[in-house]
Amino acid sequence: MAKKEVETLKNDLTPKFIIESSMQKGNISYENLEPFPKDYDFIQLTQKLREILGKASKKKKNSTNKNKAPVKPEPEQNKPVDWTIQLAVINYLRRLLKHEQDIFNQTFYGLKIYENILDFFNSIRSILAQNALILFNEVFTHFVPELDEKNQKAPVINLIKLAIPSLILKATTSQSFIKNEAKACLETMVNNMKYNDTLLDLLQAMNTQKIADFELAYILSNKLIKNLGKEFFLNNKHFGSIMNALGDIYEHNKNDLYKRRCKSLLATFEEVMTKEEFNKRLEKCTKKEKDKINEINANKLQANTKKEIHHYRLKSKDENKSNERPKTVCNTKMFLKKQINIKLVNTKVEQKENCDNMNQLKAQKI
Repeated sequence: MAKKEVETLKNDLTPKFIIESSMQKGNISYENLEPFPKDYDFIQLTQKLREILGKASKKKKNSTNKNKAPVKPEPEQNKPVDWTIQLAVINYLRRLLKHEQDIFNQTFYGLKIYENILDFFNSIRSILAQNALILFNEVFTHFVPELDEKNQKAPVINLIKLAIPSLILKATTSQSFIKNEAKACLETMVNNMKYNDTLLDLLQAMNTQKIADFELAYILSNKLIKNLGKEFFLNNKHFGSIMNALGDIYEHNKNDLYKRRCKSLLATFEEVMTKEEFNKRLEKCTKKEKDKINEINANKLQANTKKEIHHYRLKSKDENKSNERPKTVCNTKMFLKKQINIKLVNTKVEQKENCDNMNQLKAQKI
């Protein structure tokens, strides 16, 4: 028997992985995520998840590489992935997170599956976007920090860095139920992901011209500073880089609202650590970092009025209309009113013309 024939026989004998119909539903509660049966084939499950998500990423790569010669896809790759199967991927990951955390870490972080799940945030299927956000919320709630041997950082940090810009965008520009889910996800992250990188990424998110995004990033940063607490900052090796990031926001934005928020964040640091402890910690920073913080403290700015904040928001909306989803409004009432007015004008003109014609005929007869 030839080797090829043996391989095909083996493939026929191994049972093909079948996606459960119960996993193709949306908004399954955390309590209803059942454990996996004994002797479950997690290897096949991981391969299937990777295969489904891999098809989407291959399409994305092909669309970006327009200059290169197009590669003929295989017949299986031509078929678009059904959205219910993509929903099943999210639900399987949620089950793994709840009942098999080691396997979840190997697949979700090891294979960087979260990069593909992030794409679901912008799916035309709102149920996919919502359930992807639910998965991320549960990750931030139930994640057990395991340090990476190489860089001594939890693998969730890479996820946070990629997720924050997308989550803030969803929390400010989406439909109400998606917006609420994104906000809940960010709140969970701020409460549980107590890392330097979380704060640094939020401060980086404040460097934006969109006022709504800036305000949300500021609120989250303020809350995270309080959640991290005094001991975290007193023993923090990266305190200087946090001060540097705050100084950059102050320098790069001329808008007074940004400068006031920077001063407010400094006040929060001083509340958490006391002013004396903050100054002692600042002494250990570099000259460049000290100068930036001293510049923020030196400038005296009055609080923004509600009118000014409203004006900034309106201005930012006008400047960033191209980035927002286009709004299509069909105002039928106005259209009908215009049509009626046109008809009324036309009838009046016709009546006047008829009267003039009648008068001319009468004059001729006389």
